[in-house]
Amino acid sequence: MNEKILFVDTSKECIDLLRKYAKEGLKSSGKIITKILKNDIKSNHYRTGGLYKSIVAWAKINYKTGQPYMEVGYRSKAQMKKRGIKYYVNPWWFEQGINPHTIATKEYVNTGKSSYELQDNRGAKFGVIVKNPGRRGKNLLRNTVYNNIKEIREAQIQALKKIDDLKVEKGLNVDLGGDEEID
Repeated sequence: MNEKILFVDTSKECIDLLRKYAKEGLKSSGKIITKILKNDIKSNHYRTGGLYKSIVAWAKINYKTGQPYMEVGYRSKAQMKKRGIKYYVNPWWFEQGINPHTIATKEYVNTGKSSYELQDNRGAKFGVIVKNPGRRGKNLLRNTVYNNIKEIREAQIQALKKIDDLKVEKGLNVDLGGDEEID
């Protein structure tokens, strides 16, 4: 008789170690995808450094299920300010697009008069009312992730190969760390 015995370790330490390696895989794939996104922004000559600086991936663990996951997105205004970046670029217009609309000073909207003009962060004046023609969305995040899913999976596989070399020791203690931002 040729019987195969399979030992499955379901101890908390072993499960925590598996989560740690899964999170490392997500971190390495997060580094790859943020690098691709930033290179795409540079190569397409988008004129904002704020957008480039706001791209980030987070490796997190859902503490209800214990499963690691990754989020790819843009830093919030508060996160940008915390990093010392003065100008926040709302990526919504870039990702989803905006409809044509009119921009006016509050004073002009309320009274029909204005004592100042709209201006950009460089001081160029536009007048008291401006018509924005709108812009189509780029879907940069979604398209980049979908187009590079092979590289993301490969990075995760490389990190998970450590599990094959794992030797369970008595009293194994694993530090999972907290949620981490990947630049």
